[in-house]
Amino acid sequence: MSNPTYPIKLYLKNRFNFIALVLSVSLNLANWLWLITQIRPQAELIFLHYNILFGVDYVGEWWKVYYVPLTGLIIILINFIVGWFLFNKDKFVAILLNIASILSQAFLFIAAALLVFLNA
Repeated sequence: MSNPTYPIKLYLKNRFNFIALVLSVSLNLANWLWLITQIRPQAELIFLHYNILFGVDYVGEWWKVYYVPLTGLIIILINFIVGWFLFNKDKFVAILLNIASILSQAFLFIAAALLVFLNA
């Protein structure tokens, strides 16, 4: 009976996996830092969602903007763990998960940028 999990050191030694993880975490960290520096605690409600058809359609407390990078962190963790478990069986799926992680972080960064500019 073989070990069903791939060693994590070897998973990270794969250059693409390592670069994808570093890029995803860097984008997520930039997202956290930008929101922390731009959105200050305040008593008033802030805009949390903008729709091109209806304008602002969701307002709430200032701390709810952190749901955006938190969602990104959860996506990184899930994609990394699932990719690690699947890497031994199907490397292509693991690579797709890493690409999806990078793309989701990029889109979440754009969403955070819109939140910052909307509330500036």
